[in-house]
Amino acid sequence: MKLKSFLSGLFIVLLLSCSSDDDGDSGSNSIVGSWDAVSIQLDSGSQEEQSLVDFFNLLAAQECYLISMILEADNEATLLTSIDYLDLSGLFTGNLSIDCPTESDSETATYSFENDQLRITDSNGITTSVDANLNGDRLTLFIEGEEFDDLEVSGSLIFERR
Repeated sequence: MKLKSFLSGLFIVLLLSCSSDDDGDSGSNSIVGSWDAVSIQLDSGSQEEQSLVDFFNLLAAQECYLISMILEADNEATLLTSIDYLDLSGLFTGNLSIDCPTESDSETATYSFENDQLRITDSNGITTSVDANLNGDRLTLFIEGEEFDDLEVSGSLIFERR
């Protein structure tokens, strides 16, 4: 349950802090494309938080992406999360195998990407920015926990282009 809460909080931070590029092309220097979260890295955190991050990273290494986003050339964004569909019941019976969820929740937003800032405006009109680094097919979002009530840790969420 703590995994879902932690990852849901992280996804909310992501949802409230995304953005898009202004040049509209889909080359490797463009943020336009489909992105999968492949890694979370914490600057610090409790052992429990680090264990949850390790679990997320293990699933991603098995190509089970719990957070994805699609950034269109027209500055439309679709954010997808499968976190709420994780079946963790096997962990309590000693089964360490967890199936990758086949369902996901979807949220639409608009975005902009300018001066290393990803800015997302959700369907309620709330805009949030996050520092971002685009390097070819890798997009790193820098999460500052003190900026968000849902998270108390800082670190980065790393996406790779599909």
